[in-house]
Formats: sequence, structure tokens, C-alpha cells
Amino acid sequence: MERRYWMAGVPEINIPIRVRGLSLEERYFDEQSLTTRVTRDFIVIRLSKQVDLENEVHVTNLQTQIGGIYQVSWINTQSEAELYTIGLELLDPEGDIWEPGSIYEGVDLGDDAPTFLLECRRCSRHIHSAVPEADDGSLREGFVIARPCENCKATTGWVYLVEKPVVVEARACDTGEAPAAGPEAVAGGTAAPPDPLRDQRQKGRAPIHLTIKIIRTKYGLPTYDVCQTINVSRTGVYFITEQGYEVGETLKVIVPYHPDSLAIPVPARVVRQDERPGSYEKGVAIQLTPGAIGKA
Repeated sequence: MERRYWMAGVPEINIPIRVRGLSLEERYFDEQSLTTRVTRDFIVIRLSKQVDLENEVHVTNLQTQIGGIYQVSWINTQSEAELYTIGLELLDPEGDIWEPGSIYEGVDLGDDAPTFLLECRRCSRHIHSAVPEADDGSLREGFVIARPCENCKATTGWVYLVEKPVVVEARACDTGEAPAAGPEAVAGGTAAPPDPLRDQRQKGRAPIHLTIKIIRTKYGLPTYDVCQTINVSRTGVYFITEQGYEVGETLKVIVPYHPDSLAIPVPARVVRQDERPGSYEKGVAIQLTPGAIGKA
């Protein structure tokens, strides 16, 4: 795609569309939705289905009844009002899809464009890069974009990382003052003992964002859940999902998961489920067979 225009400066416009393609679970869908940003070569839409990076979908403008083939450039895996924001690159138009007044002729920011910290989901390499295809509202936790990776020698998924400022705390011996009481302090100035469960949960966990596929059996039938990990350890995975799990539930898991790769599911067990206030999502911790991540 010739990145002439930057989606960050494109005003929001809602045009009714019809989208057809395969979901992340490789199931055909036919859905009516709306655009949020429109340029000549790139659009941003919202769907109730997750789709895989670089998959092709057919989009029809319901106002002009003209469509074209688009490729998934990026997606935010964190839904809002049960809808996923998706960036699509135009590959093969069937005519003038958009009316002239709906196409924004933006300005190329060139070298003045802001850069963002991205991490390759396959090799965990970090880069700072401009992301001209994404609007500001989508560049947040859950954002994943297809980009070439020099280490992997392939196009891979890159996740957006929030850069947190480093806070340097002055030591008591440097300032001559006693450190302020933290949230774990109790009456009388005595610090509360550390929570052993919380300490164990943090040990050995790496904040790696991978696509994971969960295979469950409900009412005698297999069901699937494809989502993103928050952190990974040698024997466990913590991920975010909209499905409900039960502690002790047995299942099988593929991590990392990619629909084009062959991987053997490994057994796992649910050990914890956390509610996320103000969200339909839940945090789920599962315990894997030792060495499962390496074998998958």
C-alpha cells in the first residue's frame, strides 16, 4: 500500500457496509456494519467477528452497491461494545466504491509522524515505528498489525506496547528521610507481610502477547476460543477472553497459534479466573503440561 495519507488525521464517517469473509475461527460470516474512517486506499471498520491478519474480505458500500477486496492490515483484539476495530487495505476495487464527498484527502506527515513501540509476537523483537494505517483511538492495548520482521524473515503480527515512564525512588540514605508508607503498610507503621500467592504468580512470568487457541468440550461438542495472552511462564499462560471458564476445567491449548501452522494441542487445566470490572472480558490462568509451550 502506498501510504499517502495518515489515518490519525482522517475524520470519522459512518457509512453502512456489508462485509463477507472468514473469521479467526475460519468460519464464513456475512455481516452488515459501518465504517469509521475512509480514504481511497484504506478504511477502518468495526465488526463483531475477529479476523486474522492478512486475510482478505469483501466489503460492499451499501449506498453505492459497489465493493472490492480488502486485506486485513491490523485489528484491535480488545472489543468495545462487542465490536472489534479493524484496518483494511484496498487490494482490488470493483469500481468507485466511495462517493467523492466521503473520501478524505489527508496530508502525509512524512518524517514528522510520531513513532510507537511495537513487539513481534513471534520473536519478541522491539522496534519504534510510525503506524500510518491506524487512527489514534485504535492505538492502545490489544492493537496488532502485520509487519515484516527481520529476525523472523517473514511478515508477522506486531503488538502495540504502552511505554511506561521509569520512576526512580530516592533511597532513605540519600535523602535522610524515611520512605513513605506504601499501600501495604498497616497501623503502627509496620509493613504488612508480602502476599505469597501474589509473589508466586509474578515469578517467571514474561509479558508476552501471543495468539492462543483453546479447545474445550461442552455438551459433548468441541468449542474453540481464540484470544491473546497477557503473560506466559514455563508451565502456565494467562489470557483475556469473553468466555466463562470454571476452575478445574480441563482443556487443550495451542500456543502460539496461527491458522496456517500445524501444532499439536497440549492438555491444560484452569486454575484461576479473574473478573475485569467494567468489561465483559475475564482473565483466565491455565496450567500447562511441563514443556508445553516449547512443544506447541
